[in-house]
Amino acid sequence: MRCMFLLTVYLVTTAVAWGGHTLTTQEQNVLENWLAHHSGYRSATDEDCNCADDIQQMKAGMGGTWKPVPDYHPYIATGDFNGDGMEDFAVVVVKRSKQKNNFALVVFSGPFKSGAASPAFMQSGLDLAQGGLFYGPP
Repeated sequence: MRCMFLLTVYLVTTAVAWGGHTLTTQEQNVLENWLAHHSGYRSATDEDCNCADDIQQMKAGMGGTWKPVPDYHPYIATGDFNGDGMEDFAVVVVKRSKQKNNFALVVFSGPFKSGAASPAFMQSGLDLAQGGLFYGPP
């Protein structure tokens, strides 16, 4: 819950421009480089979320105002989170050595000139097994 509050505050207090739920090659390189230097973590996958029905619902859409989001992944979000006109991305990673509260939210701010980038924000010790970064296009 604290993570969702922090992410909500982060997103609400900035001019967020919606991106999606997939990373560009450059963003993937940034994440892979960060993970190579933080081997105690791995990328969270759809299987880490006990929310298969929610994932399918997001991908299928709910009709009306909730259109399908075919690239939806609960632990990846992209967009201009800080209002600087550059795409940023947020991912959830899993701490390998913990069984509970083993998720961490990591936000990287663009531009990404190389594969090496430090996160603009990181919060660890989170329980995101029941849901991920559930935000989507307005």
